[in-house]
Amino acid sequence: MQAGHAPQRGPLAFSVDVRHAYFDDVGASVPVAWQLVEPPPARFSTLGLVVHVGPKGLSVFRSEGSGGDAAAADLVFRLTATDPAFSSYTDIGIADPDSTLWFDSAAAPATDGDSDTARRLHVGATASAADRVAREALPLSRSITQHAAPALVGFVRIRWSSADPPGQAWLIAFDARAVVWKYSVRGASGRALSIRDADGQVDFEPATATPLPGDTGTVVLRSTAAIPFRQHSPRRFQLMEATPHGERFLIHRLPVASPSALARETVNGCDLMVAEIDVDL
Repeated sequence: MQAGHAPQRGPLAFSVDVRHAYFDDVGASVPVAWQLVEPPPARFSTLGLVVHVGPKGLSVFRSEGSGGDAAAADLVFRLTATDPAFSSYTDIGIADPDSTLWFDSAAAPATDGDSDTARRLHVGATASAADRVAREALPLSRSITQHAAPALVGFVRIRWSSADPPGQAWLIAFDARAVVWKYSVRGASGRALSIRDADGQVDFEPATATPLPGDTGTVVLRSTAAIPFRQHSPRRFQLMEATPHGERFLIHRLPVASPSALARETVNGCDLMVAEIDVDL
């Protein structure tokens, strides 16, 4: 995305970096796209601003030759996901389906706990969704909000002034979705199975038989706590079998969960999001 028509960039006005805990590298490119919503391009150009989108986020520069005239504006950008699986591995909780996720510099925390100098645009790993009244009060037409594409992540609003210190660094940090891992082990009839975490961090419930039509040999083992997704998960879960001669390894490293295998289950009266993983013996 490029807004404004200045031939060269001047000093950095501000930047917005995006990070995601799902990816292995803290500096990895997050699959999101930016679109200027407000002000209109002509107004943006008269402010002497130029936008550059890089792999790690958005940077807004003052154009070369833009004077010191006082100027101020609310800059609103639409943030969309370019990865169809983004919502599957991203922890964004929106209680009201009519609400919209907003990252707003006017509501940003006064301080940030990160070791770098970027100031977080929200509290916690992801921002809370603005309620309907607050959303409609923001300088954005309702038609854009109500008819956003399915890939919509949310909106970013930076209240910018030419009097601001140059180079302000903002940060949006997404958390990875955490779900219960559910292993369905086929061919387990009459065998005493369990799962052990080689790193000793995660426990699994005892194996329970799953009554399926024509199948008496499938058992299910669920993690006792939700586990965050990772692009390349470091988990080392091992399938064990108890025998008269002691425990033995059946599988030294079980496959890890994928965001593409999510399902909802009711377990002990609780509605759970689980990642299903099938294993054959």
